[in-house]
Amino acid sequence: MNADILHQAIAAARDGRRDDARALLMRVLEADPRNERAWLWLSGVVDDPNDVKICLENVLALNPSNARARQGLEWLHARVGLPLPPPSPIQSGGGTEREIDASAFSLTRLRAYQATLADVAASPASSATIRSSPSPAPAPARPSVQSPPAPASAHAAVQSGKPAANRSPTTTSSRLTSIETDDATIPCPYCGAPTVEVQRRCTQCNGNLLVRVAPSDERSPIVQALVWLWRGGAIATVLIALIFPVLGVFLYQENPARGFSIGILIPAVILAAVGMIGFSVAQHLAQRAVLALYLASGLTVAGLIAALAPAARPDTLTDLLSRLTGATPLPSGWLALLQSGGRLVAIGALLAHITALALIVIGYNDIVGKLERFRHIVKPSDHVTHYNNGVALKNRGMWFAASLEWEWAVKKAPYDATYLRALGLAYARLKQFDKARTMIDRALQAAPNQPGLAEDRALIERLAAQNER
Repeated sequence: MNADILHQAIAAARDGRRDDARALLMRVLEADPRNERAWLWLSGVVDDPNDVKICLENVLALNPSNARARQGLEWLHARVGLPLPPPSPIQSGGGTEREIDASAFSLTRLRAYQATLADVAASPASSATIRSSPSPAPAPARPSVQSPPAPASAHAAVQSGKPAANRSPTTTSSRLTSIETDDATIPCPYCGAPTVEVQRRCTQCNGNLLVRVAPSDERSPIVQALVWLWRGGAIATVLIALIFPVLGVFLYQENPARGFSIGILIPAVILAAVGMIGFSVAQHLAQRAVLALYLASGLTVAGLIAALAPAARPDTLTDLLSRLTGATPLPSGWLALLQSGGRLVAIGALLAHITALALIVIGYNDIVGKLERFRHIVKPSDHVTHYNNGVALKNRGMWFAASLEWEWAVKKAPYDATYLRALGLAYARLKQFDKARTMIDRALQAAPNQPGLAEDRALIERLAAQNER
C-alpha cells in the first residue's frame, strides 16, 4: 500500500501538483518514517528552508552516502545560511543511526501552513502611495526538472518534478485562494481595500474597478447588420458617383460646341473615394476593429449632415451642378427630374445614416467589449506563470492582485530572488512594510550579489519612515 501511495506522490510531484505530493508523502512517512525515498521526494515539495534541511538530514541519517542530499545541504548553507549538520554516527565510524522524527512534518502543520497563506492572500491591504518603486521584468521560461528531487542544490530541491507549464491541476484548485473574500465584498485589485459589486471606483485609491471584457468570437446579429449596411451604402455611393459622368456625357451631346465639362467629375471622384472607404470600414467592422467603429461613427455623422441639405432643399443640388458645369447650362427639362431624384436619394441616405448610428450605439459593446466588475481569480499553475501573471497585473497598476500571484510564485519557488524581490516591492507598495522587509531580506540571503536588492531594502526603510510621519 505504501509503495502505491509513494508512486502516486512521485507522479504528483513530477506533474507539478506539489500540495498533493506533499500530502501523499506525509502518509507514507507517517506509516514508515525510515523511507529514504519518501524523505528525498518530500525535500522537493516543502517550501520552508528549515523543512528542506530536516528532510535532507533525514535522508543522510538513513543513507550517509547520498550525494544529492549532502550537496543540497551544502547549498542551503552557502545561500540561505542554514548550518551544516554534524557528521552522522555512521560517517564517524559509529554504528548508531539517529532517530527519524516524522512528526516534524505532520499533516496538522502543513494544513496550518496552507491556512496562513490563504489568510495572507485574502486579507485586505491599505491604499498605496508609492510612485518610484522599481518594476520587475517578466521571467523567462525555465527548463523542467525531471529527475527525482534529491537536489544538487536547495533550489532544485524545491523545484522537484516537472512544472505544469500552462496547465492547471484539477485536484488542488478548490484549495487555492482567490482575490474574492465572499459574495458581498471584493478586495480592490489595486490596493486591497474592501469594495462591493456595484462600485465603479475604489473609495480608497480611486482605481477603476470596471474592465472591458473581450467580445465573443462570433459576430452578433447587430454587428452583422451594421457590416451589411455599410457594404450596401458603399455600393450605393459608388453607383451614385457614376451618375455624374453620365450627366456630363448627356450635356456634351446637348451642346458639343461647349465641350465636355470636367467640373462635373469632381463629385464623382469624391463619392467614389467615399465608397472605397466605406468598403474598407465594412471589412474592418467585420473583424470588429475598434478604430473602424470610431471611423464609422465619424463618417456616419458627416454623411448625415451632408444629406440634410438636398433633402430639405432639392434646389441646392441643381445649383451645385450649375456651378460645376460652368458655361454649360443645365437644360430646363432636367431640373425637375434632378431635384426630385436628388431629394429621394437624400431621404434614403438620411434613413440609412440614422439606422447606422442606431446600430453603432446598440452594437458598441459587441465590438469594443462589455464593461464588467473586475474579479481576479488565482488559478493553479507553475511559478513562472504566477510570476508573469503578476507582472501583467502590476503593469495595470493592480498591485494587490499582483501580490497574490507573486505569493504563489514564492510559495512554489521559495529561493528565487526575482520572485522575492517582486513580492517585497508589492508589499511596500501596499504599505505592508514588515512583509516587504522580510521578502527583500530573503532575496538578499538567496542572492546576496544581485544588483539592486540593497537599494530596494533602503528604499523600503525610507518609505516606512515617511509613512510613520
